[in-house]
Amino acid sequence: MARLLSDGVCNAYLIDVWTMSSYRRQGIASTLVRMLAEQVPGQHIGLQTDDAQALYESLGFKPQPEFWSLVVGRWLDNDANR
Repeated sequence: MARLLSDGVCNAYLIDVWTMSSYRRQGIASTLVRMLAEQVPGQHIGLQTDDAQALYESLGFKPQPEFWSLVVGRWLDNDANR
């Protein structure tokens, strides 16, 4: 599975790219990322990863400086997670 969130204009964010362990290294994640990227032509696609740098580099992603963030209240303590 993979998800891409987009503002529909210029910025998209790739999140939740997962492949079941027994199906990894078969090109599934690469195919999913390419399919999603095709849906947002002309947009910047950002992502964060700690352990899949080689995968994303092979797909043309380049490292960027860290970004700023803010958690309002307690992380994951919201109506969607109750």
